[in-house]
Amino acid sequence: MGPDASARLYQMMIELARSDFGAVENHQYPEIIIDSVPVPEFFSNTAKAEEATFMLKDRVRKLNHLQPGCFGLACNTAHTTLADLEVEAQAPFVSIPYETAKEVKRRGFGKVGLLAAPTTIFAGVYQTEFLNQGVEFVLPDNGQFETLSEIIGQVIAGEFKAPKAKLLKIADSLKKKKVEAIVLGCTELPLVFPKNYSLPVLNTLEILAKALLTRYYKGE
Repeated sequence: MGPDASARLYQMMIELARSDFGAVENHQYPEIIIDSVPVPEFFSNTAKAEEATFMLKDRVRKLNHLQPGCFGLACNTAHTTLADLEVEAQAPFVSIPYETAKEVKRRGFGKVGLLAAPTTIFAGVYQTEFLNQGVEFVLPDNGQFETLSEIIGQVIAGEFKAPKAKLLKIADSLKKKKVEAIVLGCTELPLVFPKNYSLPVLNTLEILAKALLTRYYKGE
């Protein structure tokens, strides 16, 4: 959720298994179960959120039979359903917002700008975790939410060039508010965000990949 972000997460986990955990031979790579669930779009409109939650809960129940060591959601917006999914799961979920807020704190950033889907922002999943870590945050202006929805929709549709300039403009507006780093709080955004931005950038897809691998290899 979405497909390109999920594919990139898998590839990133393989790359990090090599670079950070020394995987060389086939048996040293993590066992990964990928379940790409075609839930209806609810990153900008919550009208379909109940249907999406129902589908995800059903899928978690089915995945329980495979006895995973943990679950991960390759979608920040889907974390708005996390409390419902945790009730069904027989293994813990690795939470992107929680892990990201910890990483922000670890790297010493006191004030960050958050780029995310409107539904994610309105639900407050990141704001809560930032506050728990004592981190100040800046959100996009209300007039930029529609543009963020357009950007995410374009990436899901396979368009990677057109959204880049629009996303950069929003990031620059956060930069003007004296943030110390940018958090890409949607797993589609790292696919189009510039690699050499003038501020530190926290890629939540990478943060999730590292957290899942740490749990797999170290049980932490």
